[in-house]
Amino acid sequence: MKKIFKSLVIIIILTSCKTKNNGFTITGHIEGIKDSTLIKLYDIDRQSKIDSTYSSNEDFTLTGKVETPTGCWIQVNGQSTTIQVENVEMTFKSKINNLRVDSKVTGGKEQELQNELKKLQKPHDIIYLGAYDSLMNKKYTNDVEKQKLIKRFNESQSTSHDIYVYFGKQHPDSYLGLKIIYMNRKSIPKDSLKFIYQNLKTPFKGTTTAKALEIFLYEEVAKTDSKYIDFTAKTIDNNNFKLSSLKNKYIYLNFWSAGCLPCRMENRFLSKNFDGIPNDLSIVSFSIDKNLESWKKASAADNISWYNVSDFEGGEGAVKSRYGVQAIPTSFLIDKEGIIIKKFSGFDPNKNLIDALKKVMNENKQR
Repeated sequence: MKKIFKSLVIIIILTSCKTKNNGFTITGHIEGIKDSTLIKLYDIDRQSKIDSTYSSNEDFTLTGKVETPTGCWIQVNGQSTTIQVENVEMTFKSKINNLRVDSKVTGGKEQELQNELKKLQKPHDIIYLGAYDSLMNKKYTNDVEKQKLIKRFNESQSTSHDIYVYFGKQHPDSYLGLKIIYMNRKSIPKDSLKFIYQNLKTPFKGTTTAKALEIFLYEEVAKTDSKYIDFTAKTIDNNNFKLSSLKNKYIYLNFWSAGCLPCRMENRFLSKNFDGIPNDLSIVSFSIDKNLESWKKASAADNISWYNVSDFEGGEGAVKSRYGVQAIPTSFLIDKEGIIIKKFSGFDPNKNLIDALKKVMNENKQR
């Protein structure tokens, strides 16, 4: 009986160890950093920190677990570089002065693809980052040199982006490739997108990215002069919300996130000028944050006092996809009949948003 008990204990211990270690470990070295330098691993999609640590002798270790291969930033001293985190042993090596371009990373299959993409982009990234540095630090003697730098920056960045999109289309059956395709869906012909989607292998066709792409391709997408698309969501206080519950009101539906600076500027403008908002206009801020704490912190900081909702599905959520939102902030002004009468892209701090809304509403009332 004692032998059986000891065997059970050993099995439990071994099982516990195995469960504890089924995440990822990133063993890193960054040449040129001081001891106790803060290093963060940041989930790009969720816009939240996965882990952080302090360096010792230029070394560091980051650990955690991801549900699926996840695009992340390694952040240090105001710099960042992208890696693909999977639940495997990973290594990271770089010099602090060339973190974005010259970091060397080993990991799983997705990181291998990231390395391949980075190698293709590197010559062009070096050019546009160099031009950017010269422009920001005014390393030019006259306007002619400045214009040359601007041209060099634009051309090299455009080429790097073209390589990025083409790479995604060449590797659709990967988390990295599919993410690139979805993020650039509006610049890729729909017949090409349909071919890619229809030929996705089974594991990838079930991902949230593929489902969002399916909505974009085959379902009704909100557009100006058409009926709004109703949805249900949760308020920041975990109450149920339905867009169609707002009766006899104009609606300003705004898609935003905690990590979007222009979005935050718009929130604060609306908060500061809330008394000037027409009585027959309801504001609905739709957060695409997956992280509740990030959403709550940003909402409190921006003093959001109007409808504040989310589906917690992130940048590939069904509601965002059905409204055809790619970049944020993107907003829609909906009239009392439920017709989308205006789409707003971005936020311009030099223009009065409330005046713009009043103008469109008045024109709509006079029809």
